[in-house]
Parts: sequence; structure tokens; C-alpha cells
Amino acid sequence: MKGTLLAVAGLVLSVSPLSAQSPPSLRNTPELLQGLNGLFTGVKDAVIKSAEMVPAEKYTYRPVATVRTFGELAAHVADSYTWYCSRAAGQNLQWSDAVEKGKTDKATVTQKLRESLAVCTAAYGNANSRVEALLNNITHTNLHYGNMVTYLRMMGLVPPTSG
Repeated sequence: MKGTLLAVAGLVLSVSPLSAQSPPSLRNTPELLQGLNGLFTGVKDAVIKSAEMVPAEKYTYRPVATVRTFGELAAHVADSYTWYCSRAAGQNLQWSDAVEKGKTDKATVTQKLRESLAVCTAAYGNANSRVEALLNNITHTNLHYGNMVTYLRMMGLVPPTSG
């Protein structure tokens, strides 16, 4: 696994957005998909645990008026899973923030997270998935898990990755 993670890290670094040219299409291999799935599993588990640990009454919490509530943030992640993982599977899906703009109570959001994860499970297990979309999904999820960590700490909760 350590070698796979190093290979994925090298791959990510080789596809630098600072390049003047478009990056080459990334070639799927079973080892690469296994490594990406491992990276995604770690962060998606932290997101799900965070969503489950926040009390229902705190889903309306927002640190300041200009940011999402915790429920909206978790719902945004659910929307992103559907979008990135559908695109990884070759579907030309347009972005939708239907979950984030819908009901953002705990029961609804945690259910929508689980439903969207089914799309990702299929994408990370598909040898024909687009690696770029899977990498973008991991990056985006990590970004918003970082947001969740801040929300959790402000609510007096210990993030699942802080041991």
C-alpha cells in the first residue's frame, strides 16, 4: 500500500495545473485504482463519521453568516460525490446542488451522503473510470473535510481523525 500511495503522489505531482500544456490522460491500472480507492476511503469515512457525530440540532450551525451551515456543507459534499463520481464513470452530468439547496437536516443529509457514496463505490471499482475525476473528488473531499474539522472544533467536538 505504501508503494501505491507513493505512486499516486508522484502521479498527482506530475499532473501539475501550473503546466502550460494539458496534462496527458492518466492510464488506469488496478494498482492505481486500488490506491485511489484507499485514499478516498480514508477521507469519506472521516466525512461520514463527522456527519454522524454532529447532533441534529447543530446542523444549522454556521461560524459566520457568510458560510454554509454544517448541514449545507455536508450536503455539498454529497452533491459533489454524485457529480465527480458520475463524471469518472463517463457520464456527462451537469453540476447540481440539489442536496445542498434542499432539506439539510441530519437525517436527510446523512441519507443523501450514503446514496451519493454508492455512485463513488461504483466509480472507484470501475477499471474504466476517469482517473482525473477520481483525483479531483479526493482533493475536493479533503478540502471540505478540513472545513468540517473547523466546524467540529468550534462546536466542541473532536474530529474523527484527531485521535
